[in-house]
Amino acid sequence: MTGPDQPETQAEMRLNEAAMWRVRLAEVEAQSTLEFEAWCNDPLNAAAWARLNHIWAYLGEQAHEPELIAARQAALGHAKRVTARKTSPLWRRILVPAAAVLLLGLAGAGGYLWSQRPDDYKTVQGERRVIILADGSKISLDANSEVTVRYTKIARQLHLLQGQARFDVAHDVERPFSVVAGSQKVIATGTAFNIDMVNQKVLVTLIEGHVVVVDEDRHVAMPIFKPQWPSMVELKAGQQLAALPAVPPAIEVANIPRVTAWTNGQILFDNEELSSVVARVNRYTSTQVVIDDPRVAAMRISGVLNAGDLGGFVDIVTHYLPIRAIQNSSGEIMLQGQAKS
Repeated sequence: MTGPDQPETQAEMRLNEAAMWRVRLAEVEAQSTLEFEAWCNDPLNAAAWARLNHIWAYLGEQAHEPELIAARQAALGHAKRVTARKTSPLWRRILVPAAAVLLLGLAGAGGYLWSQRPDDYKTVQGERRVIILADGSKISLDANSEVTVRYTKIARQLHLLQGQARFDVAHDVERPFSVVAGSQKVIATGTAFNIDMVNQKVLVTLIEGHVVVVDEDRHVAMPIFKPQWPSMVELKAGQQLAALPAVPPAIEVANIPRVTAWTNGQILFDNEELSSVVARVNRYTSTQVVIDDPRVAAMRISGVLNAGDLGGFVDIVTHYLPIRAIQNSSGEIMLQGQAKS
């Protein structure tokens, strides 16, 4: 008679068998054998093998903890030594299951790490994406951008690795919502804000609510170096913080429609440095625009264009600024200053 816990018992048995096969294949240094293929013909066995190998691959390829990497290597090494020692059949019946138990233990540790790893969301050039998180918070991710998300019982931790994103945060006072971008950490409980990483600059624009922005580099160093400006500031709705390495942050009144225009497929720039505009234009097109002259990079321009309209951008900058556009042998469009006549 099958008890209520029989499915779990069967699953554990098949997972043990999968671990045994991992050891046996390691013994003979083979990817497969006829006996192993026959065992895998059972779909439940194949599922157990896939489960073990999914976690095992993560443990070997993605986990960076030295102890786990060393233990993984030790487990396979132990499995190979079972054969090399020419042990008796009795000892083999003891050592092989022991190695399998070790593998299962490692898989359990790797599975815990795998379950704790952050979710990763990214877009390619020209792609925009909206992500709805488990608590109802929303991330609008700009083109060529990447963000990771890790939710725990006490915190909502995100990391904008590159590009731009708008965060509409569901209110939860017991679980602060934080986003790290460069050295800046934005902390909120329920609000809406935009973060744009352009070259070395991080722009934090508060759309509604309030947030605290912490410069983590300076916050850590503050007790030692006593910086001349605070490592933590609070933004009000409609304000924008611009942070660059080694200089005081600048807080200005933000043009919210301009900042958020990208969510509607437009790029608006108002008296903005050309290098910054180019960095945002390049998110939407495979043909990249490059500037190798600091004087050209520092020129300022205003305008509006549709995201991905590279031809329109080139027409604007060459019409209103004393520069010319040349396509090089690599297919890039180079913006160069015009020689004075």
